[in-house]
Amino acid sequence: MENTQQKTAVSVRKYLPRILAIALLIAVAASAFAFGVGKLFSAESGYRTVECTASETNCAADFIFTYQLGLSGRSPTAELRAITDLYNEKAVYYYRLFHASEPFADVMNVAALNAAPNTPVEIPAPLFSALKKMGEDAGRNLFLGPIFAYYETLFASSFDEDAADWDPAENPSLKAEYQKTLAFAADDRHIRLDLAKNGTAQLVVSDEYLAYAKEVGIVTFIDFYWLKNAFIADCIAEDMCAAGFYNGAVSARDGYIRNTAPGDGSYTYDFLDERGGKLTALGKLTYSGKASICSLRPFILDDTERQFLYIYGNGRRVTRYISGTDGLSRTGGALTVYSADRSCADLLLSVLPYYMEDRISEYEQEGVGVLYSNGETVTYTPADGFLYTEN
Repeated sequence: MENTQQKTAVSVRKYLPRILAIALLIAVAASAFAFGVGKLFSAESGYRTVECTASETNCAADFIFTYQLGLSGRSPTAELRAITDLYNEKAVYYYRLFHASEPFADVMNVAALNAAPNTPVEIPAPLFSALKKMGEDAGRNLFLGPIFAYYETLFASSFDEDAADWDPAENPSLKAEYQKTLAFAADDRHIRLDLAKNGTAQLVVSDEYLAYAKEVGIVTFIDFYWLKNAFIADCIAEDMCAAGFYNGAVSARDGYIRNTAPGDGSYTYDFLDERGGKLTALGKLTYSGKASICSLRPFILDDTERQFLYIYGNGRRVTRYISGTDGLSRTGGALTVYSADRSCADLLLSVLPYYMEDRISEYEQEGVGVLYSNGETVTYTPADGFLYTEN
């Protein structure tokens, strides 16, 4: 017994410095964490970028959310905490809701429709609304899921040889498969989406298309793909307003801005295009108060958008703007449309057919302004509340 007690005492003396060191490190880490959290949520009045702190996978990396604190009568710190909590929730929720291939137990999403063709599925109101809008899209982009899947592989390529394998403009055999897939996707007798008034949706797919899909490995019949961030920007902005947070702007990095601030603050948007191989700000669009802005462009701003563009060594570009008529990408100029009373998704769906068919000069919507650069000149159509000034 005495020997055992001596061994125990020796062990404690031996490991005590290590135990104390570990305890000290834990205390330091806890203090650092508390300091970091305090710094994150300590706020003063004024504009602030709201950071998503959710631990679950979310869509916040695609967005920049700014908010003017101090106008609600609450303390800026308390306001920031509440906004951050809501932003965390919505960034996770919309990532899951619009996901086309991964199901989630807590939400019936786009993947749930893809997994259950010819079966009514009760879906959340935001997705129901988005699908209803997509039903007005003459280009049937929603049904190009299989084609988008091919292009995702192309955009991920590091070498021209790899890209060409997935490019219907370079690979004749693949082009034949694209055309066969498009024949199904373009025909509502083979695929359509039925929306019921009770909030259910049914992806109707013909037996012939199902058999073909099984043969070639199609599992994603519908997909918002690159269009989804226009809808998500609208959804987050509207959710913030519904919770009483009006003084913010949600900006998708790939070209959509939804500003819900009702005040008289002045905002600036740089209109960009490539000149001499370099991105150049051609002018500034200034506006006050509420606004939606939608941009379509054959270039990317940084590597976060690399998944939407491939440039061959000879300069030919493959963009995310895929035509439902032939499966080939379209490369137009730099386009920005804007409005004080339209949503980002409404702007996108209204202008997309004109952009895809190179008919921007024919586009005209009441209350919608247009900036279009063909690489040499800029065409400007004004809208109330907005002013464009050339640099």
